[in-house]
Amino acid sequence: MTAPLPPADREFVAEATKEFEHALLRVVAEHERAGKHAEAVLGDPRVFAARAVQASAPVASPWDELVGPFLRSEGVQARLGITRQAVSAKAARRRLLRTITSDGKHLYPLWQFDGDHLVAGLAEVLALFPEHAVDGWTLAAWLRTPDPDLGEPPCDALLRGEVDPVRAVARTAARSLAA
Repeated sequence: MTAPLPPADREFVAEATKEFEHALLRVVAEHERAGKHAEAVLGDPRVFAARAVQASAPVASPWDELVGPFLRSEGVQARLGITRQAVSAKAARRRLLRTITSDGKHLYPLWQFDGDHLVAGLAEVLALFPEHAVDGWTLAAWLRTPDPDLGEPPCDALLRGEVDPVRAVARTAARSLAA
């Protein structure tokens, strides 16, 4: 059994549940109009609900305070509208920041997304750091730590569209971290 939620969290769950129900009713109605029953298309409702939450809710992690919260691959797929293979390919080419846990789970920091897109300029900055020399955790920590030349974390400057200054400090950091 889970601990009782504070009123603000209960309100969030109630509002999210209401919105999810409206969205799901639209999806089910579309399938019914196409002559398909919801369970035949979406599967077991309990499994479907668990997958929907897993795909969109960030994963709680002890690293959240520094470099999180995180999405799983399914969350990135849903956010960007791409396949699992495309998520993996983007991460492998350093066009998407991926951290890999000690037990092999792939997690993606939520702050690298601006709505349903990657933060502008992030992929260009990530590409400056060679994957063989700088792992995802180190890169995530660098992006979230205030930089003395920027006066703020590089990810915050990118969110405001300041790609050129971040690119400049990234080149220096990439050389330093790869050495």
